[in-house]
Amino acid sequence: MRAPILVPTVLRNLVRKPATNLFPKTEPVPVPENFRGQLKYNVDKCVGCRMCVTVCPAGVFVYLPDIRKVALWTARCVYCGQCVDVCPTGALQMSDEFLLASYDNRDERFIPLKEEKIEEIRRTLKEKKKAKAKKNTAKKGS
Repeated sequence: MRAPILVPTVLRNLVRKPATNLFPKTEPVPVPENFRGQLKYNVDKCVGCRMCVTVCPAGVFVYLPDIRKVALWTARCVYCGQCVDVCPTGALQMSDEFLLASYDNRDERFIPLKEEKIEEIRRTLKEKKKAKAKKNTAKKGS
């Protein structure tokens, strides 16, 4: 009877060194140039153009019309980088961070648009509307 074809391969691999990086025990390999890691979002640069919402194949972005910004579902990201390519203001960037595992899905690094920031943006928009209304009433009164 003949030995299966895989037996020699299995025996050879038993004595060879591992082909992968033993990461937790050793230092990680250097990140290559143009690596597409975690998506970084600068809320202050965002103008609410919705280009990222349109181009994203994974549905990562949700437009928030009351504050004219987008919220991100970073767990959905497939790291294609299309949103970064179309963002006119550079509010989206791909970082070189690749350690994305976490036991907490509400971890700070996965929620770029926090509730406090949303409230701050809402207050700023209300103040701008009040100032604009005040300015228009002053013009009509003149």
